[in-house]
Amino acid sequence: MAYSMALTLTASELEERRHQLNRAGFHAWLSPIVLMVATYLYRRCFRPALFPSKSPSSPSPVQLSLRRAAWILQTTYIPEFGPLWIQLLGLMYAAWLLYLTFRNTGDDYMHLTKAFGHVAISQLPVHYLLALKDTTYSPFRWATSLTHERLNPVHRLFGRIVHGFLAAHAVLYLRFFVTMGLLPKRIKDPDVRCGILAFWMFNFLGLLSIPAVRRRMYHVLFYRSHVLLSGFVIPVLWAHVPYTRLYVAQVAAIWALGGWARRSTRRTTTVQALRPENIPGTELVRVTFVVNRASALGRPTPGQHVYVRRVGGMVGPKTPFSIADVQSSVRRGEGQLMEVLVVLSNTGGPGTSFFASLSMPALKEEAAAMTTHEIQLEGPYGEASVYLAPILRSGLDTPVLLVAGGVGATYVLPIYTALLKARRRPHADGDARGRRGGRIKMVWLVKTHADAQWGIDLLASRLAEGEAEGLPEPDVDVYITTVSSSSSTAGRDDSVVASRVSMRKKKEDIIHVHPLGHRPSLGSIVDEVLNSSSSPPPDRDDEATVFVCGPRTLSRDLRALVGRRVLSEGRKVRWFEEVFGFGGS
Repeated sequence: MAYSMALTLTASELEERRHQLNRAGFHAWLSPIVLMVATYLYRRCFRPALFPSKSPSSPSPVQLSLRRAAWILQTTYIPEFGPLWIQLLGLMYAAWLLYLTFRNTGDDYMHLTKAFGHVAISQLPVHYLLALKDTTYSPFRWATSLTHERLNPVHRLFGRIVHGFLAAHAVLYLRFFVTMGLLPKRIKDPDVRCGILAFWMFNFLGLLSIPAVRRRMYHVLFYRSHVLLSGFVIPVLWAHVPYTRLYVAQVAAIWALGGWARRSTRRTTTVQALRPENIPGTELVRVTFVVNRASALGRPTPGQHVYVRRVGGMVGPKTPFSIADVQSSVRRGEGQLMEVLVVLSNTGGPGTSFFASLSMPALKEEAAAMTTHEIQLEGPYGEASVYLAPILRSGLDTPVLLVAGGVGATYVLPIYTALLKARRRPHADGDARGRRGGRIKMVWLVKTHADAQWGIDLLASRLAEGEAEGLPEPDVDVYITTVSSSSSTAGRDDSVVASRVSMRKKKEDIIHVHPLGHRPSLGSIVDEVLNSSSSPPPDRDDEATVFVCGPRTLSRDLRALVGRRVLSEGRKVRWFEEVFGFGGS
């Protein structure tokens, strides 16, 4: 249908158009609420029947088909927008918004133009809700149980949809002004100027959100622009037109309450002492924070991360570091202290550069002189607090594969040691957990021996401590993917480390180091682990669990290999992937 710009409407027709626009905006605003309610009901009522936590030993063909479909939908093909189900949902939701926009517009060009803007603004409250990092009070968390890390791709895709509708609104309006010869006059009016200003604010938000900018200038451009522009655009939208102020007021309330909730619920720990050190021969920096045992960091969940803040300076507005290890320190005064270890790669950002500079010999004294008011740790955060505890409490009689690439071991190592301790605990019948069931295998890919030395030392120390605790047989393979003369020497050093651990535990080859010079065959590793389980318990079929943290290519290739078993056999696999840094994901 051709749209006409020259329609002359009566007062009653203009009023009816306004009612239609308000109705379209309200229905668009109501749509995500309906989706959240439906999602909540699905999780509570239907999901347990379709995907039971304890599957029968012989799942039905329907369950196998659902298992395969779920694996495909949860696979990430476009990293920018998360798993496939997010993109399909976004496509259907965008089509629904388009339907609401075009509905009842007839051949009225201005009706369509205004509808694009009205529907777009009605989506901003949801968009701002999705941006909240602290999801404690978020309705999305209640409805979906997803953390901010999982909701962030939804926020990105949703932002593209809203931006597209706003762009259509602006372009159609400018086309109308140019065609009707009204641009020189209307460009001077405050409502048009506010609209153009808001449009360019959203344009800059979109441009500064592209992956290339986020990865290279996350803190300098992306983070700061989002914080500032997302707040400045609110009064501009309020002044633009009065018809959408109901939604703009909601945006303002969410923006303000989100900031208040973030500050009031922030788990901030004061650092008592700081010990940074460069790891020789690498770009890695090992940082030990000494904190009070009674703080939130006294007993973090393995796999969680912290944000480091420098009061009066910038370590980066939000710099996440995985907690590689937490152990008791010496007593000072009345309170027992804990040492929180993080290992980071100096990527040149404000956070990593700060600690790398403090680890230089000339600044060692400055680091030691850091007062308790200068460095703070916020956290711990991370989705591991949601999924790891049930895994550790469960039977753990099935295979577990943990794969790390580079500093991804800071996520995998603490989970691996926690799993070993969980299998050490006896069953109710007195049998030791892990005597029956699959392997717990860890695979670590690093470029050089020097990059792996900190983890080998840490793991050797934890295995030595667990000797008296009756830990199961450790199964760790470290693959050196870059071989040089120095790494060959390093390989001999690794043998010494493994030998020492073996002597303490009277076992051989506990930590296997392989100076390959290339990535190992992940397919054979996957098959070896998934085939390692013995007869599964009668109340469940044979399942497996995979943890991975590393470069995108590593996790993509590993998921493809595991997916073959899921799609061909209907194997039940629990997949947990940690992606660090919103700029890089």
